[in-house]
Amino acid sequence: MSISAIIVDPEDEFERSYMLPVATESFFQKYWVPAVEELNLQWVALFQDGTDVESEDIPAVLGEVSQLKEWARSHMHGDDLDHMLRRLELLETELPKAYRRSGAVVYIG
Repeated sequence: MSISAIIVDPEDEFERSYMLPVATESFFQKYWVPAVEELNLQWVALFQDGTDVESEDIPAVLGEVSQLKEWARSHMHGDDLDHMLRRLELLETELPKAYRRSGAVVYIG
């Protein structure tokens, strides 16, 4: 299993093809869950079971992503750190692009 972000009820080709990989289930368990618990992250905690994210939620979600990056830099190393940072940076840059139309909703799970 893996966790990714997709647009709910896509209306055009961009939205139908939109998919951001977040983490495999095992990687999420190994690294994301301890970070969520240590940092008391509310949004990222919902990713494992799945949650809808609306445009007004983006500042809070990206704030938690930023905290995760700092956590990763101090708790991870090597290839795992590089992988985690790539995925977090992908979320930072690509998640806001999902909200090109009013009312778009992204499911992360």
